[in-house]
Amino acid sequence: MPNLLIVGGGYAGLWAAMAAARRAADANEALNIRLLSKDPYLTHRPRLYERNPQDMRSALAPVLAPIDVDLALGTVTAIDPVRQQVQATGEDGAAHTYDYDALILAAGSVLRPPPINVAKGRTWSVDSMSAAIALDQQLKQIMDGSDSPTVVIIGAGFTGIELATEMRSRLAEHGPTDWADRAGAARVILADAAATVSPDLGPGPRPHILEALEAAGVEVRLNTTVTAIDGERVSLGDGEKLTSRAVIVTTGAQANSLAGQLATALNLKTDPSGRLMVDEDLAVIGAQSIFAAGDIAHAMTDPGSKNGNDDGNGAHPALMSCQHAMPMGKFAGHNAAAHLLGHDMTPYEQTRYVTCLDLGPWGAVFTTGWDRQVEMTGAEAKARKQFIMNEVIYPPSNDRTAILEAGGL
Repeated sequence: MPNLLIVGGGYAGLWAAMAAARRAADANEALNIRLLSKDPYLTHRPRLYERNPQDMRSALAPVLAPIDVDLALGTVTAIDPVRQQVQATGEDGAAHTYDYDALILAAGSVLRPPPINVAKGRTWSVDSMSAAIALDQQLKQIMDGSDSPTVVIIGAGFTGIELATEMRSRLAEHGPTDWADRAGAARVILADAAATVSPDLGPGPRPHILEALEAAGVEVRLNTTVTAIDGERVSLGDGEKLTSRAVIVTTGAQANSLAGQLATALNLKTDPSGRLMVDEDLAVIGAQSIFAAGDIAHAMTDPGSKNGNDDGNGAHPALMSCQHAMPMGKFAGHNAAAHLLGHDMTPYEQTRYVTCLDLGPWGAVFTTGWDRQVEMTGAEAKARKQFIMNEVIYPPSNDRTAILEAGGL
Protein backbone atom coordinates (compact mmCIF):
# COMPACT_ATOMS: atom_id res chain seq x y z
CA MET A 1 0.00 0.00 0.00
CA PRO A 2 1.51 3.40 -0.97
CA ASN A 3 2.48 5.71 1.88
CA LEU A 4 1.49 9.39 1.73
CA LEU A 5 3.04 11.53 4.47
CA ILE A 6 1.75 15.04 5.16
CA VAL A 7 3.89 17.37 7.27
CA GLY A 8 1.89 20.09 9.02
CA GLY A 9 -1.41 20.17 10.87
CA GLY A 10 -2.55 23.60 9.71
CA TYR A 11 -5.17 24.46 7.10
CA ALA A 12 -3.14 23.20 4.13
CA GLY A 13 -2.10 19.97 5.80
CA LEU A 14 -5.53 19.10 7.17
CA TRP A 15 -7.35 19.82 3.93
CA ALA A 16 -4.66 17.85 2.06
CA ALA A 17 -5.43 14.84 4.23
CA MET A 18 -9.15 15.22 3.62
CA ALA A 19 -8.65 15.50 -0.14
CA ALA A 20 -6.24 12.56 -0.34
CA ALA A 21 -8.69 10.38 1.56
CA ARG A 22 -11.47 11.53 -0.77
CA ARG A 23 -9.38 10.71 -3.86
CA ALA A 24 -8.59 7.23 -2.57
CA ALA A 25 -12.23 6.62 -1.63
CA ASP A 26 -13.46 7.77 -5.03
CA ALA A 27 -10.99 5.38 -6.70
CA ASN A 28 -11.87 2.61 -4.23
CA GLU A 29 -8.15 2.00 -3.75
CA ALA A 30 -6.06 1.61 -0.62
CA LEU A 31 -3.74 4.43 0.44
CA ASN A 32 -1.92 4.79 3.75
CA ILE A 33 -2.19 8.45 4.77
CA ARG A 34 -0.38 9.88 7.78
CA LEU A 35 -0.43 13.48 8.99
CA LEU A 36 2.54 14.54 11.11
CA SER A 37 1.77 17.53 13.31
CA LYS A 38 3.64 19.25 16.14
CA ASP A 39 0.47 19.18 18.26
CA PRO A 40 -2.99 17.57 18.10
CA TYR A 41 -4.82 20.77 17.15
CA LEU A 42 -5.55 22.95 14.16
CA THR A 43 -4.77 26.47 15.36
CA HIS A 44 -7.07 29.09 13.82
CA ARG A 45 -4.22 31.51 13.26
CA PRO A 46 -6.33 34.20 11.54
CA ARG A 47 -8.29 34.57 14.79
CA LEU A 48 -5.39 34.95 17.20
CA TYR A 49 -5.77 38.75 17.29
CA GLU A 50 -9.15 38.22 19.00
CA ARG A 51 -9.90 37.85 22.70
CA ASN A 52 -9.58 34.41 24.33
CA PRO A 53 -6.92 33.15 21.90
CA GLN A 54 -6.66 29.87 23.82
CA ASP A 55 -10.05 28.92 22.36
CA MET A 56 -8.97 29.39 18.73
CA ARG A 57 -8.21 25.78 17.89
CA SER A 58 -9.88 22.55 16.78
CA ALA A 59 -8.85 18.97 17.56
CA LEU A 60 -7.40 17.11 14.57
CA ALA A 61 -8.42 13.59 15.61
CA PRO A 62 -12.19 14.04 15.08
CA VAL A 63 -11.45 15.06 11.48
CA LEU A 64 -8.78 12.47 10.67
CA ALA A 65 -10.00 9.33 12.44
CA PRO A 66 -13.32 9.02 10.56
CA ILE A 67 -11.46 9.05 7.22
CA ASP A 68 -8.78 6.60 8.40
CA VAL A 69 -5.90 9.09 8.39
CA ASP A 70 -3.23 8.34 10.99
CA LEU A 71 -2.22 11.27 13.21
CA ALA A 72 1.40 11.30 14.37
CA LEU A 73 2.68 13.95 16.77
CA GLY A 74 6.19 15.29 16.48
CA THR A 75 8.45 18.09 15.30
CA VAL A 76 10.23 17.47 12.02
CA THR A 77 14.00 17.82 12.28
CA ALA A 78 15.15 16.67 8.83
CA ILE A 79 13.93 15.55 5.42
CA ASP A 80 15.94 13.03 3.39
CA PRO A 81 14.59 13.26 -0.18
CA VAL A 82 16.95 10.54 -1.41
CA ARG A 83 15.88 7.86 1.09
CA GLN A 84 12.37 9.35 1.11
CA GLN A 85 12.30 9.66 4.87
CA VAL A 86 11.34 12.31 7.41
CA GLN A 87 12.99 12.52 10.80
CA ALA A 88 11.01 13.89 13.74
CA THR A 89 11.21 14.25 17.50
CA GLY A 90 8.10 12.92 19.20
CA GLU A 91 6.28 14.25 22.22
CA ASP A 92 8.29 11.84 24.35
CA GLY A 93 11.55 13.32 23.07
CA ALA A 94 12.39 10.17 21.12
CA ALA A 95 13.54 10.23 17.49
CA HIS A 96 11.19 8.79 14.88
CA THR A 97 11.63 8.02 11.19
CA TYR A 98 8.73 8.12 8.75
CA ASP A 99 9.04 6.60 5.27
CA TYR A 100 7.03 7.99 2.39
CA ASP A 101 6.28 7.26 -1.24
CA ALA A 102 4.93 10.79 -1.65
CA LEU A 103 5.32 13.74 0.69
CA ILE A 104 3.22 16.87 1.10
CA LEU A 105 5.01 19.74 2.83
CA ALA A 106 2.44 21.96 4.54
CA ALA A 107 4.56 23.21 7.43
CA GLY A 108 3.36 26.79 7.14
CA SER A 109 5.25 29.93 8.04
CA VAL A 110 6.73 31.84 10.96
CA LEU A 111 6.89 35.51 11.84
CA ARG A 112 9.59 37.45 10.00
CA PRO A 113 11.68 39.06 12.77
CA PRO A 114 12.18 42.82 12.38
CA PRO A 115 15.67 44.35 12.69
CA ILE A 116 15.25 45.64 16.23
CA ASN A 117 17.95 45.79 18.88
CA VAL A 118 16.30 44.36 22.00
CA ALA A 119 18.62 45.00 24.96
CA LYS A 120 16.07 44.14 27.64
CA GLY A 121 12.41 43.25 27.70
CA ARG A 122 10.87 41.58 24.68
CA THR A 123 8.49 41.87 21.77
CA TRP A 124 5.11 40.18 21.50
CA SER A 125 3.12 38.71 18.61
CA VAL A 126 0.02 36.76 17.63
CA ASP A 127 1.96 34.45 15.32
CA SER A 128 1.19 31.26 17.23
CA MET A 129 -1.16 30.00 19.92
CA SER A 130 1.49 30.27 22.65
CA ALA A 131 2.52 33.76 21.51
CA ALA A 132 -1.09 34.99 21.44
CA ILE A 133 -1.76 33.61 24.93
CA ALA A 134 1.41 35.26 26.23
CA LEU A 135 0.30 38.59 24.76
CA ASP A 136 -3.12 38.20 26.34
CA GLN A 137 -1.49 37.63 29.72
CA GLN A 138 0.66 40.73 29.19
CA LEU A 139 -2.42 42.82 28.38
CA LYS A 140 -3.97 41.65 31.65
CA GLN A 141 -0.83 42.66 33.57
CA ILE A 142 -0.94 46.05 31.87
CA MET A 143 -4.51 46.59 33.03
CA ASP A 144 -3.66 45.41 36.54
CA GLY A 145 -1.57 48.57 36.88
CA SER A 146 -2.83 52.06 37.57
CA ASP A 147 -1.49 54.02 34.62
CA SER A 148 -2.89 54.55 31.14
CA PRO A 149 -0.72 52.24 29.06
CA THR A 150 0.94 52.68 25.68
CA VAL A 151 0.90 49.80 23.21
CA VAL A 152 3.03 49.91 20.06
CA ILE A 153 2.14 47.70 17.10
CA ILE A 154 4.82 47.33 14.43
CA GLY A 155 3.46 46.66 10.96
CA ALA A 156 0.38 48.27 9.42
CA GLY A 157 -0.54 45.25 7.36
CA PHE A 158 -3.57 42.99 7.69
CA THR A 159 -2.82 41.64 11.17
CA GLY A 160 -1.49 44.94 12.53
CA ILE A 161 -4.62 46.82 11.48
CA GLU A 162 -6.96 44.20 12.93
CA LEU A 163 -5.05 44.13 16.20
CA ALA A 164 -4.84 47.92 16.45
CA THR A 165 -8.56 48.49 15.91
CA GLU A 166 -9.40 45.78 18.48
CA MET A 167 -6.77 46.81 21.04
CA ARG A 168 -8.95 48.97 23.30
CA SER A 169 -11.55 46.20 23.50
CA ARG A 170 -8.78 43.71 24.26
CA LEU A 171 -7.51 45.92 27.08
CA ALA A 172 -10.98 46.62 28.48
CA GLU A 173 -11.89 42.93 28.71
CA HIS A 174 -9.28 42.34 31.41
CA GLY A 175 -11.06 43.93 34.32
CA PRO A 176 -14.22 45.51 35.75
CA THR A 177 -16.55 47.65 33.68
CA ASP A 178 -14.93 50.90 34.82
CA TRP A 179 -11.67 49.75 33.22
CA ALA A 180 -13.16 50.77 29.89
CA ASP A 181 -12.18 54.34 30.77
CA ARG A 182 -8.57 53.31 31.26
CA ALA A 183 -8.63 51.33 28.03
CA GLY A 184 -10.07 54.36 26.29
CA ALA A 185 -7.25 56.50 27.64
CA ALA A 186 -4.58 54.08 26.46
CA ARG A 187 -2.24 55.17 23.71
CA VAL A 188 -2.29 52.76 20.76
CA ILE A 189 0.40 53.41 18.15
CA LEU A 190 0.53 51.65 14.77
CA ALA A 191 3.94 52.11 13.17
CA ASP A 192 5.12 51.13 9.71
CA ALA A 193 8.14 51.94 7.57
CA ALA A 194 5.88 52.26 4.51
CA ALA A 195 4.44 55.57 3.34
CA THR A 196 0.86 54.26 3.35
CA VAL A 197 -1.24 51.99 5.50
CA SER A 198 -1.23 48.43 4.19
CA PRO A 199 0.15 49.12 0.71
CA ASP A 200 -0.52 45.49 -0.29
CA LEU A 201 -4.27 46.04 0.02
CA GLY A 202 -4.24 48.85 -2.53
CA PRO A 203 -6.07 52.18 -2.57
CA GLY A 204 -9.66 50.86 -2.65
CA PRO A 205 -10.17 49.91 0.99
CA ARG A 206 -7.67 52.44 2.37
CA PRO A 207 -10.11 55.31 3.13
CA HIS A 208 -12.27 52.92 5.15
CA ILE A 209 -9.23 51.57 7.00
CA LEU A 210 -8.06 55.08 7.89
CA GLU A 211 -11.55 56.04 9.05
CA ALA A 212 -11.72 52.97 11.28
CA LEU A 213 -8.26 53.60 12.73
CA GLU A 214 -9.24 57.17 13.54
CA ALA A 215 -12.50 56.01 15.13
CA ALA A 216 -10.52 53.54 17.25
CA GLY A 217 -8.18 56.28 18.43
CA VAL A 218 -5.12 54.68 16.88
CA GLU A 219 -2.08 56.87 16.21
CA VAL A 220 -0.79 55.94 12.78
CA ARG A 221 2.94 56.56 12.39
CA LEU A 222 4.06 56.00 8.79
CA ASN A 223 7.62 56.18 7.47
CA THR A 224 8.53 55.09 10.99
CA THR A 225 10.69 52.25 12.26
CA VAL A 226 11.33 50.91 15.74
CA THR A 227 15.08 50.59 16.11
CA ALA A 228 15.61 49.50 19.71
CA ILE A 229 13.79 48.28 22.82
CA ASP A 230 15.43 48.71 26.21
CA GLY A 231 13.05 47.45 28.86
CA GLU A 232 9.94 49.56 28.35
CA ARG A 233 11.82 52.26 26.45
CA VAL A 234 11.19 52.18 22.70
CA SER A 235 13.42 54.09 20.27
CA LEU A 236 12.03 55.17 16.91
CA GLY A 237 14.05 55.74 13.78
CA ASP A 238 13.45 59.50 13.93
CA GLY A 239 15.03 59.70 17.39
CA GLU A 240 11.80 59.81 19.42
CA LYS A 241 11.64 57.64 22.53
CA LEU A 242 8.45 56.17 24.01
CA THR A 243 7.53 54.19 27.07
CA SER A 244 5.48 51.14 26.09
CA ARG A 245 4.23 48.18 28.10
CA ALA A 246 3.92 46.05 24.97
CA VAL A 247 5.58 46.19 21.56
CA ILE A 248 3.70 43.84 19.25
CA VAL A 249 5.33 42.69 16.01
CA THR A 250 3.17 41.97 12.94
CA THR A 251 5.85 42.28 10.25
CA GLY A 252 4.76 39.51 7.89
CA ALA A 253 5.67 35.88 7.44
CA GLN A 254 8.44 33.75 6.03
CA ALA A 255 8.25 30.09 5.08
CA ASN A 256 9.03 27.41 7.62
CA SER A 257 12.74 26.56 7.67
CA LEU A 258 11.99 23.10 6.25
CA ALA A 259 11.60 24.79 2.87
CA GLY A 260 15.13 26.14 3.05
CA GLN A 261 16.47 22.82 4.25
CA LEU A 262 14.94 20.98 1.29
CA ALA A 263 16.04 23.70 -1.12
CA THR A 264 19.63 23.39 0.10
CA ALA A 265 19.60 19.60 -0.14
CA LEU A 266 18.31 19.58 -3.72
CA ASN A 267 19.59 22.96 -4.93
CA LEU A 268 16.06 24.26 -5.42
CA LYS A 269 14.83 27.79 -5.95
CA THR A 270 12.81 29.65 -3.34
CA ASP A 271 11.05 33.01 -3.51
CA PRO A 272 11.92 36.06 -1.33
CA SER A 273 9.71 34.68 1.45
CA GLY A 274 11.56 31.36 1.39
CA ARG A 275 8.70 29.48 -0.26
CA LEU A 276 9.32 26.47 -2.48
CA MET A 277 8.53 26.87 -6.17
CA VAL A 278 5.82 24.46 -7.32
CA ASP A 279 4.34 23.60 -10.70
CA GLU A 280 0.69 23.73 -11.68
CA ASP A 281 0.03 20.42 -9.88
CA LEU A 282 1.70 21.77 -6.70
CA ALA A 283 4.63 19.39 -7.12
CA VAL A 284 7.90 20.94 -5.91
CA ILE A 285 9.96 21.81 -8.96
CA GLY A 286 13.16 19.77 -8.92
CA ALA A 287 12.05 17.31 -6.24
CA GLN A 288 10.74 13.79 -6.76
CA SER A 289 7.34 12.86 -5.32
CA ILE A 290 7.21 15.95 -3.08
CA PHE A 291 4.29 18.37 -3.14
CA ALA A 292 3.86 21.62 -1.20
CA ALA A 293 0.85 23.66 -0.14
CA GLY A 294 -0.02 26.64 2.00
CA ASP A 295 2.46 29.23 3.25
CA ILE A 296 5.45 27.08 2.32
CA ALA A 297 4.56 26.98 -1.41
CA HIS A 298 4.94 29.62 -4.13
CA ALA A 299 2.02 28.66 -6.38
CA MET A 300 0.30 30.56 -9.17
CA THR A 301 -3.46 30.87 -8.72
CA ASP A 302 -4.29 31.51 -12.37
CA PRO A 303 -5.07 28.80 -14.92
CA GLY A 304 -2.19 28.31 -17.33
CA SER A 305 0.46 29.90 -15.06
CA LYS A 306 3.03 27.14 -15.03
CA ASN A 307 6.23 26.39 -13.14
CA GLY A 308 5.66 28.98 -10.46
CA ASN A 309 6.25 31.91 -12.80
CA ASP A 310 4.38 35.15 -13.32
CA ASP A 311 4.01 35.15 -17.09
CA GLY A 312 3.72 38.93 -17.23
CA ASN A 313 0.03 38.78 -18.11
CA GLY A 314 -1.44 39.43 -14.69
CA ALA A 315 -0.73 36.06 -13.08
CA HIS A 316 -0.97 36.06 -9.30
CA PRO A 317 0.94 33.97 -6.75
CA ALA A 318 -1.08 32.59 -3.85
CA LEU A 319 -0.80 34.63 -0.68
CA MET A 320 0.24 33.38 2.73
CA SER A 321 -3.27 33.09 4.15
CA CYS A 322 -5.80 30.41 5.04
CA GLN A 323 -7.90 31.58 2.09
CA HIS A 324 -5.25 30.08 -0.18
CA ALA A 325 -3.97 27.35 2.15
CA MET A 326 -7.26 25.45 2.25
CA PRO A 327 -7.78 25.04 -1.54
CA MET A 328 -4.05 24.54 -2.10
CA GLY A 329 -4.15 21.77 0.48
CA LYS A 330 -7.06 20.14 -1.30
CA PHE A 331 -5.31 20.21 -4.68
CA ALA A 332 -2.04 18.95 -3.18
CA GLY A 333 -3.79 16.10 -1.37
CA HIS A 334 -5.79 15.17 -4.45
CA ASN A 335 -2.73 15.25 -6.70
CA ALA A 336 -0.38 13.42 -4.34
CA ALA A 337 -2.94 10.65 -4.00
CA ALA A 338 -3.49 10.58 -7.77
CA HIS A 339 0.28 10.40 -8.28
CA LEU A 340 0.56 7.37 -6.01
CA LEU A 341 -2.51 5.63 -7.42
CA GLY A 342 -1.60 6.20 -11.06
CA HIS A 343 -4.39 8.64 -11.91
CA ASP A 344 -4.38 12.01 -13.65
CA MET A 345 -3.61 15.06 -11.56
CA THR A 346 -5.66 18.27 -11.57
CA PRO A 347 -3.89 21.63 -12.02
CA TYR A 348 -4.40 24.04 -9.15
CA GLU A 349 -6.32 27.22 -9.80
CA GLN A 350 -8.06 29.73 -7.57
CA THR A 351 -9.56 32.51 -9.60
CA ARG A 352 -11.75 33.98 -6.82
CA TYR A 353 -9.92 36.22 -4.40
CA VAL A 354 -11.47 38.29 -1.61
CA THR A 355 -10.31 40.16 1.46
CA CYS A 356 -12.30 40.73 4.63
CA LEU A 357 -10.54 42.99 7.07
CA ASP A 358 -11.85 43.30 10.64
CA LEU A 359 -11.81 46.95 11.74
CA GLY A 360 -12.92 46.64 15.35
CA PRO A 361 -16.06 48.49 16.55
CA TRP A 362 -16.20 50.39 13.24
CA GLY A 363 -17.04 47.17 11.40
CA ALA A 364 -15.07 45.65 8.55
CA VAL A 365 -14.32 46.09 4.86
CA PHE A 366 -14.93 43.36 2.28
CA THR A 367 -13.30 43.46 -1.16
CA THR A 368 -13.29 41.21 -4.21
CA GLY A 369 -10.75 40.62 -6.95
CA TRP A 370 -7.04 41.26 -7.07
CA ASP A 371 -7.79 44.97 -7.57
CA ARG A 372 -9.66 44.87 -4.22
CA GLN A 373 -12.93 46.47 -5.21
CA VAL A 374 -14.88 47.37 -2.07
CA GLU A 375 -18.21 45.54 -1.96
CA MET A 376 -19.36 46.13 1.60
CA THR A 377 -18.26 47.97 4.70
CA GLY A 378 -19.29 48.53 8.31
CA ALA A 379 -21.68 46.17 10.09
CA GLU A 380 -22.57 44.24 6.93
CA ALA A 381 -18.92 43.43 6.25
CA LYS A 382 -18.41 42.62 9.94
CA ALA A 383 -21.15 39.99 9.74
CA ARG A 384 -19.41 38.47 6.71
CA LYS A 385 -16.09 38.44 8.56
CA GLN A 386 -17.64 36.72 11.57
CA PHE A 387 -19.25 34.10 9.31
CA ILE A 388 -15.88 33.33 7.74
CA MET A 389 -14.02 33.22 11.05
CA ASN A 390 -16.67 31.20 12.92
CA GLU A 391 -17.76 28.78 10.20
CA VAL A 392 -15.90 28.74 6.89
CA ILE A 393 -12.42 28.04 8.26
CA TYR A 394 -13.61 25.21 10.55
CA PRO A 395 -13.50 21.65 9.16
CA PRO A 396 -16.35 19.18 9.69
CA SER A 397 -15.69 16.53 12.32
CA ASN A 398 -16.97 13.13 13.46
CA ASP A 399 -18.82 12.65 10.16
CA ARG A 400 -17.02 10.66 7.47
CA THR A 401 -19.40 11.65 4.70
CA ALA A 402 -19.19 15.38 5.49
CA ILE A 403 -15.40 15.28 5.85
CA LEU A 404 -14.88 13.51 2.53
CA GLU A 405 -17.32 15.89 0.89
CA ALA A 406 -15.31 18.85 2.19
CA GLY A 407 -12.18 17.27 0.71
CA GLY A 408 -13.55 17.26 -2.85
CA LEU A 409 -12.27 19.66 -5.49
